[in-house]
Amino acid sequence: MKNYDIALLSGGFDPVHIGHLAMIKEAKEIANEVVILLNSDNWLTRKKGKPFMSSNQRANILDEFKSVSKVIIQTNDDDDSSNNAIKKFHELNDDKKICYCNGGDRSQESKIREAKLCKSLNIDLKFGIGGVQKIESSSKLIKNHLSEVDNRPWGNFHIIAKGNGYQIKEINVLSGKRLSLQKHQHRSEYWQVISGKGLVYIESDLYELKPNESIFIPKGNLHRLENNGDEILTIIEIQIGNKILEDDIERLEDDFGRL
Repeated sequence: MKNYDIALLSGGFDPVHIGHLAMIKEAKEIANEVVILLNSDNWLTRKKGKPFMSSNQRANILDEFKSVSKVIIQTNDDDDSSNNAIKKFHELNDDKKICYCNGGDRSQESKIREAKLCKSLNIDLKFGIGGVQKIESSSKLIKNHLSEVDNRPWGNFHIIAKGNGYQIKEINVLSGKRLSLQKHQHRSEYWQVISGKGLVYIESDLYELKPNESIFIPKGNLHRLENNGDEILTIIEIQIGNKILEDDIERLEDDFGRL
């Protein structure tokens, strides 16, 4: 006999992948029905720029899973979208025993936005559904679709977008590592720190940047980026110039023998 009438799952499912399937199958093992509260296109646009697949496409695919009883596209796009969807669903099913399922990447109750509401509605929180380790990531799948991650001895980067006269990269620098001291003949660069902290050398000046801080490196200026923190330093780099070439790098110093 199953423990619950309904297992609720919420998220973007953009794109749907094997990890989602594992989660849905395990949810079906503990509940008679599995209902998915699907994030809207507007929600995904606000969170990551644009959806990879439209909500109707995602809903149609999920509807075909034999373990899924129903897919409900959430009707708003703010941070409380899932909370609002859970509350509305509970109002229509207050006579049912409901659980809210969380996958391997959502193992701490304090980090689950929906936890407080679920407790107030007597909806049980279930963890590790589909496995305690995250099997796949929608964001990783999309990232690799847009551009393969290019590994370097100091970390990695991948190209987010490029066009006439510009290129945008996400750069991840490992703790204690630094890029070469370098300059560019054909481009200037703008760096925006997303997470972590780092030291930026420009000519004879030194700056320390933290999340949400940024700096501009003029064309031809010597510069260097160093991760002096304990976590990965992630920046967005915007390259601007008439020629955007990966080999437009003149190195003067390098920790990895690439001069």
